[in-house]
Amino acid sequence: MSKPSEQPFVDPSEPRRSSAKELVDQLPRSTWHERSYAYWAERQLHANDTWWRPLSSAVVGVSNAVMGMFLALGFRKVVAEDLHKLTDVIEAKRDRPVITIVNHESTMDDPAMWGVMPARMWWNPDHARWTLGAREYLYKNPPLNAFFALGQTISTVRGDGIYQLAVEIGIRRLNENKWLHIFPEARVNQGDTLLRFKWGVGRMIMESERVPVVIPMFFTGMKEIMPLSQKVPMPRPNPWKSTLYLRVGDVIDFTAQIEEWKKARAKLTSAEEKSKLDELVRIAIVNRLWIAVDGLKSESAAAIASGALT
Repeated sequence: MSKPSEQPFVDPSEPRRSSAKELVDQLPRSTWHERSYAYWAERQLHANDTWWRPLSSAVVGVSNAVMGMFLALGFRKVVAEDLHKLTDVIEAKRDRPVITIVNHESTMDDPAMWGVMPARMWWNPDHARWTLGAREYLYKNPPLNAFFALGQTISTVRGDGIYQLAVEIGIRRLNENKWLHIFPEARVNQGDTLLRFKWGVGRMIMESERVPVVIPMFFTGMKEIMPLSQKVPMPRPNPWKSTLYLRVGDVIDFTAQIEEWKKARAKLTSAEEKSKLDELVRIAIVNRLWIAVDGLKSESAAAIASGALT
């Protein structure tokens, strides 16, 4: 496997941006918490220490098992429609990475939604997702830093844009053919309409060494047990009433679009022209993803109305 590129698609005519290693080196280290945060960010950047795989497998496996019991005991019914469209891809021998995208109803969507995965996949780190999670909610102290880092949750800083460390780590994992899960709305949304998707997922699709297999999904039911209006953000499932519904969509292949972008980009000479083209392609990719998830939302509403959860 080729070594992951530090800065894909950058040539001398373009403004230089910091590499992933430089971004880690720039992290503050004046307090115990900051030193812990920087340490785990560096470990995630490489994820190749001999102790990483067994510890990460334990954290992810236990989390999945707990969520499986949580769903089994706390909900009247859980439906995972077309789950095979995801598991077949994850468990297959493949030479491309995988990106899954889904709407974001609560702070517990991940890991709750992975409780529906087959138990055979819970303890295998090769079948476990990497995901992006908000730093302010997850990485609050050294013990939580260790837990979420080993749990393959990449710390994301809201407002830092598409060239932040989290996106760089995400691209590294994609370059290793891993599975990366993303909530492109980037915050909890319990409204009737999907929020605009952030552009970071577009950049990761475009700059991965191999074009990822992208699988859209729609997930609903958590907003009923974790409404934003409650003062204490704790789930309150009811085994006689609560229901969850996950719908997995068809694979989206961006290979042709990425190839067209690369060919068009190669003909441009100025950094400004390249930057503008990159932005337009990111917008087109993200819009296509939004339409896919919104379509699954409509299909899910119809299925639920027709009795899928009765």
